[in-house]
Amino acid sequence: MIVVYQMAKVASMAWVESARAAAKLAGTPPAHVHFLNERNLRIIETILAIPPPDNTFINLLPVRSVLRQGIKGNVRISDARKRGQQIRVITGMRDPVARSLSLLSFFADFSGHIGRSLSARDGASADHVCAVLGEFWRLVLAGTVPRGSFEQLLCHMIGAYRTWFCEELNAIFDLDIFSGPFSASSGMQRLHGGGVEVLAYRSEDLAPGAPARRALFDAAQAFLGTPAVALPEVNTAATRRSYPLYTQVRERFRLPLAMLDEIYDAPVVRHFYGVEEIAAFKARWQAHSESSSP
Repeated sequence: MIVVYQMAKVASMAWVESARAAAKLAGTPPAHVHFLNERNLRIIETILAIPPPDNTFINLLPVRSVLRQGIKGNVRISDARKRGQQIRVITGMRDPVARSLSLLSFFADFSGHIGRSLSARDGASADHVCAVLGEFWRLVLAGTVPRGSFEQLLCHMIGAYRTWFCEELNAIFDLDIFSGPFSASSGMQRLHGGGVEVLAYRSEDLAPGAPARRALFDAAQAFLGTPAVALPEVNTAATRRSYPLYTQVRERFRLPLAMLDEIYDAPVVRHFYGVEEIAAFKARWQAHSESSSP
């Protein structure tokens, strides 16, 4: 059984498409899940139950899909374990700030906010979207739970990068991402135990021209047991009509250095990325007024 199991917006749908051929050989389609841990599923369930006026979603279907995927995934994994079937897990990491932009863009497009203009469909401005995303990061770092349901989900999912591998991968499969090093040169880390094999990667290494791209694709090919691995652009910002707004937000969004220090000091970030890579992320997102200061 192949499970594409990862925090949202780290190219999960592309891996699902690439895994279909290998999954077909096993006689079962790949599972695609973001949360399996009951605690996280209950958080999603609670957000879905928030009544007006604090329900700030226009369309709850994408949120319900996250919950359904998790419930169905748990059943499928339990059944596979009972059959003694090997479980192959593909999971990934991404620059937390870049990922937060993708999360906000996705839910603004597909769910919408009742009281805020956050998508191209609503005529949102890049400056407004930047301000809202900055607000979400301040709430995440302060550990503050906002009232609105859209705000609660986005803050929960943005902040998940810090705890996902512990609360999800380790809790569900008893495999610790910190038990060994991540290899930047090969673009991946392998974990195994208890009938489970894991391939962990970084989203940045999927980009054309990335130094580890070829090595990662070769590793994925061996992991999936397929003659070739191709990662199509699926469910990316570039494939939606909101892409011009997304690119404007990506170019303009900035955070104070103190916030960036806190974001990138998380142990999981330091596990996947080296000192120079983290410094580059910070330089990319640091407020212009600070970066130009003597």
